[in-house]
Amino acid sequence: MPSSSASTTDAAKPASGSGGVQSLERAFDLLERMADAGGEVGLSELSASSGLPLPTIHRLMRTLVACGYVRQQTNRRYALGPRLIRLGESASRLLGTWARPYLARLVDETGETANMALLDGDEVVYVAQVPSKHSMRMFTEVGRRVLPHTTGVGKALLAHVPAD
Repeated sequence: MPSSSASTTDAAKPASGSGGVQSLERAFDLLERMADAGGEVGLSELSASSGLPLPTIHRLMRTLVACGYVRQQTNRRYALGPRLIRLGESASRLLGTWARPYLARLVDETGETANMALLDGDEVVYVAQVPSKHSMRMFTEVGRRVLPHTTGVGKALLAHVPAD
């Protein structure tokens, strides 16, 4: 399912003004753009979507490749690398460990699958799940991202967003 993240349409953002490191912000922005594009992109695609110059993108991608977060394919395109899996699994495991007892209690009380999801920008991301014991049950992948208005959990999260 294609992502609806606004990061693929926004022009390159200046440093957030938080005193952060601009090259680090740019590298993470490129990783997010790669994920939004399906995990594999060319330098020119990244340049077009980010507004960054090709030499800057090339330098950042070389660093990400050297660190194992990105792989350069034989067709000269870049793909998300396996080291990202470790980071994602660790974050997911941390949230899942915290949430699992609460979700298990919900499953015991309702007999239905219980999910935990967070609002991340304009998307809902599923971060934990405890399935029901029924053979016919709701299932979604942990890590899946959806638009909030397309799911019950998304609508519940939107109901509690302050009106700005």
